Amino acid sequence: MANILYPAPLKVGSKIAICSLSSGLKEKYHGRLDIVMDGLKHRGYEVVEGEFLRQNKPREQLDAKAHAQQLMGFLLDDEIAAIMPPMGGELAMEVLPLLDFNAIKAAKPKWLVGFSDVSTIACALTAKCQWATLHSANLMQLHPDEKNPYSLQIFETLTYEAGSKFEQGPSSLHQKVKPNYAQNPDELLNPSEPTHWQCLNSTDKRTIEMSGRLFGGCLDTVGLLLDSPFLALHEFKKHSASEGLILYLENSELTPTTVARFLLSLKLAGIFDDINGLILGRSEITQSNYDAFDYRHALDVALGGCLFPVIFDADIGHVQPNLNLVNGASCSLIADINEGKVLKASLNTELS
Repeated sequence: MANILYPAPLKVGSKIAICSLSSGLKEKYHGRLDIVMDGLKHRGYEVVEGEFLRQNKPREQLDAKAHAQQLMGFLLDDEIAAIMPPMGGELAMEVLPLLDFNAIKAAKPKWLVGFSDVSTIACALTAKCQWATLHSANLMQLHPDEKNPYSLQIFETLTYEAGSKFEQGPSSLHQKVKPNYAQNPDELLNPSEPTHWQCLNSTDKRTIEMSGRLFGGCLDTVGLLLDSPFLALHEFKKHSASEGLILYLENSELTPTTVARFLLSLKLAGIFDDINGLILGRSEITQSNYDAFDYRHALDVALGGCLFPVIFDADIGHVQPNLNLVNGASCSLIADINEGKVLKASLNTELS
């Protein structure tokens, strides 16, 4: 059984690489970028800026090979402690076949931090190299004045040693309106909507529990790759998670109908045979433009007959705030349920 490899804890003076994975930031976002990078420096970190970070050239001028070479340079540099892309990007999966995973395995593990398309690369590092990776808010959301505990938890998690434990629970409020960093580079998280985690397949009053190793990311991208050689969830479970898996997924741009298709395809591919539970993030897109088929209906169609617990509307993904989920870590979720609503929940993570 292969062990999960946890990167060394970050400390004052640690180097953090800031790079794009598939597309650079447009100039209108450079003000925000400078603010969040200065925030890292004020925390005592040394910031290394990637070559393509501020380049938003047409795809024919800046291809996947260039991004892959840059990423490989950071992954193989043992002086780099963490890699924090500012945003996910668009087509990070283009980079996967261009990475030398054997060389990465021989390098010193370092944290890859973020969500959305970042999870495409993060899951591959966990599945193929057994590196723990951190699914959390992206760097652009980490303003130095941000006080949201989920955001602050990122910097604490990055200081944990192997064997550390930490606990999280549902947020009280989440943010409905997307931030506009081009218009207001100093914008902070402004949660206003009550958070209500829900359970899909428990309508009575009970306590449910799921445990296993965490694994997951953005359904739009990771959902297409779970049965591919780059993620190969079944093989990852066989070699690194014999106790089973807690799979978590979140939706960025998929309509409810497409969410149902994606989840049904995973079910038909046998992906759900490997998991002890499923946690789904809140979805920005709750209704189809063409009919009354909504997000809840999509989940019922795809997952209604599942025997494992399914939690949805959790703090994962594109509707802030974000839980801090360590891919590869041992985890247990205990939740009190009544009529499908989560009354309280505790997510306990151990870096073991």
